[in-house]
Amino acid sequence: MFKSERRKYNRLPVKFAISCRKVGSTAQKSHKGSTVNVSPGGLYFEIPAGIFKPGDLLKVEISIPPTTGILESGGRIAALAGVLRTHNIYDTKTKTSSPTGRYGIASQFSQPPKLCT
Repeated sequence: MFKSERRKYNRLPVKFAISCRKVGSTAQKSHKGSTVNVSPGGLYFEIPAGIFKPGDLLKVEISIPPTTGILESGGRIAALAGVLRTHNIYDTKTKTSSPTGRYGIASQFSQPPKLCT
């Protein structure tokens, strides 16, 4: 029997550079990573450190490379996103279940992303 899809939006499997930081944190350091997939409702991305937890509110900026007919000169979009889930990413190429040192973050936009000016 097939499991029905519960997502409101379709995901696009795209890899873009991302920068994010926890809203309200005294440390203003941004953490770099990359998207795995993006939808109008949220995104899933990977970062090298397990610093965020479910319930955190993040300010995310996604760098979009120049794309003919869409965003000719490239740009960045920014949004607030709530962390839904986090998990260790394991190496599927080895027979062991050792973590890779990267973490997956599933997040939902709190507001629609906007183009940075």
